Amino acid sequence: MYCGRFHGDLASVDDAADSSRLQAAVSGITDPSAWIGLKRGEPDWFWSLSDSTFYGEGEAEYRCWKTGQLDNAGGSENCGAVDDAGEFWDVSCASHYTFICYDGKENGLQRYVFVSQSKSWSDAQTFCRQKHTDLVSVRNPDEKQLIQALVPQQALVFIGLFKDLFRWSDNSSSSFRRWSVGEPDGSGACVVQKLSEINTWADQNCAETRPFICQDGVKMQMLKVKLKSGQNVNDPVIKLSIMEKIQQKLVSLGMPKDAKLQWRAQSDGEIFQPLENHMNSRR
Repeated sequence: MYCGRFHGDLASVDDAADSSRLQAAVSGITDPSAWIGLKRGEPDWFWSLSDSTFYGEGEAEYRCWKTGQLDNAGGSENCGAVDDAGEFWDVSCASHYTFICYDGKENGLQRYVFVSQSKSWSDAQTFCRQKHTDLVSVRNPDEKQLIQALVPQQALVFIGLFKDLFRWSDNSSSSFRRWSVGEPDGSGACVVQKLSEINTWADQNCAETRPFICQDGVKMQMLKVKLKSGQNVNDPVIKLSIMEKIQQKLVSLGMPKDAKLQWRAQSDGEIFQPLENHMNSRR
C-alpha cells in the first residue's frame, strides 16, 4: 500500500540488469532482508527468457494451446512443448525431448536453433543458455510459423514455456528468479531479498515486519520511423532485425539499455504501411 501510494509498486525484477540496479539501491543497508513484489499466487505460465525488452505489447502472454491441453496429466506437467502444427502442450519437465534454442547474439549464424539431443526441460534450458541465449519463446503468430517449421513431423519439442507459482504485484510477466539454495521452502507466500548474503531471494511469512523496496512508474514515448527498402519490411525476420538496429541506435544516443521497445500495429494489423498509401489516406 505504501509503495502504491508514494511510488509505483513494490519492486519487480525483470532481468539480471534489473537485479544489479536493485542490489545497488540497497547497498550498505544492514537489515538482513527486505520485501520485494513477488508473491505466491495462482500458477501461471512464463517464458524462460525473462528480458522485458525482448517482448512487445502482449507478446509475453502469447499462447497457442492445443485443444485438450493444459490438462496437467499426472499433476506435474509444468513445462511447455510445441508440435509440428505449432500448437503448445503441457508436459512433464522431467520428460526428455529435443528442443529449440533462441540465439540473440549479433554474430549468431541463425536465430532459431533446433537441437536434436533429447534432454529434460531444465537441462535443455542450461544448454541453450550456455551455447546460445535461452530456450525459444514464441511471441506472436509470425514467430510461431518460423518455429513450427523446425519441428519434426509428429514430434514434441521443448520451448521456453514453464509454469510458476509466484507472481509480481504489479502484474508484470517477468520469469526472472534469483532464489537462494533450497528456496522457496514453503515458509510463506511473500518474498524477500536477502541483504546479508548475496542478494538472493527467499519466501517468508507475509505478516512479518521487514523494510521494503519500491519502484517508480514507467515513462513511455512514441517514435515514428520512415524506412526505404525493397524488401517486405513486415516480414517477421526483417521486423526483428529492424527493431534490433533501432535499439542499438537509440542506446548509442543515450537510451537506457533496458528500455522496452515494441511495435504499434496499424488498423490492418501490419506494422509498416507504404508511404504513398498513407499520404493518399490523408487527402
